Amino acid sequence: MTLLEDIQNAAVDSKSDLGTLLRKCKLLAARLGSKPLEDWLIWESNGYPEDVDVPDYRIWPLEVKGHFAGPLGSGIKNAPIPSGCLPENVRDIYQNYKCRQSITSIEEMLKISKKGVLSVNTGDLAVVLGMNVYKYQNCIQAWAEFSAGHLIELLNIVRNRILDFTLVIWKEAPATGNQTGKSENDIGSERVTQIFNTTIYGGAASIVGSATESLITIDILQNDLDSLENALLTNTVAVEDIRDLRVAINSDGQIEKGQGFGPRVSAWIAGMVNKAADGSWNVGIGAAGNLLAQAISQYYGF
Repeated sequence: MTLLEDIQNAAVDSKSDLGTLLRKCKLLAARLGSKPLEDWLIWESNGYPEDVDVPDYRIWPLEVKGHFAGPLGSGIKNAPIPSGCLPENVRDIYQNYKCRQSITSIEEMLKISKKGVLSVNTGDLAVVLGMNVYKYQNCIQAWAEFSAGHLIELLNIVRNRILDFTLVIWKEAPATGNQTGKSENDIGSERVTQIFNTTIYGGAASIVGSATESLITIDILQNDLDSLENALLTNTVAVEDIRDLRVAINSDGQIEKGQGFGPRVSAWIAGMVNKAADGSWNVGIGAAGNLLAQAISQYYGF
């Protein structure tokens, strides 16, 4: 069996160890003489340094949530924090999270993940947000999270792209990489790099939803209650709940950007998240928070 065939067999076998597969690919890269391929394998094996751009399949948005406390014992737990409420200097970090961990670290993260969700440290974000998300509610804890599905898809993409790369090489020169000496049948390093750029960095990555559910796309016009209500109806929010939201919005009045949601709207969101949690609204709690944060933020123009 040639080295190329050995790598292909391991890539096809979903139960084979991905770390071992990467080490076999390092041996192949050394024989092929492609620096970009060698660098990619090193970064996937050891993690991406801060000064190296990560591939597209390692970038996804985070869902930011928090606990809030207000006057007279009021509060909201597990409430979504719209991206528009995040400080501008850190907003991109949460909208385009870059996963730099090594393949081995990612596999370990999946083993210890609880309920398919992983958290990312947000530092002192709660202090920075303060009262700027929900009116009269102070952020006492904030965190960011994403679905373990992102990591599973990342591992799957790496395995698939290794397979795609070696198949193209094998079709052009089946014996390449199987011997230490050069022969007239070997493929040139420039061609190897071209194939690498096409199959490894040029492949299409799948899109995974936010947190625990599918990514929700909505289009709502600013200060247009009809478009807000239609979007919520499309996402199975009950007519009576939408009616209550309209009352809450009218009661809170106009909200300026950076002030956060008003008290009535905040209470309505908390109630809907609770409905998702107890099953009375047939939407997963992760998707519920994401939907409500997106929809109402777009309505206010945040």
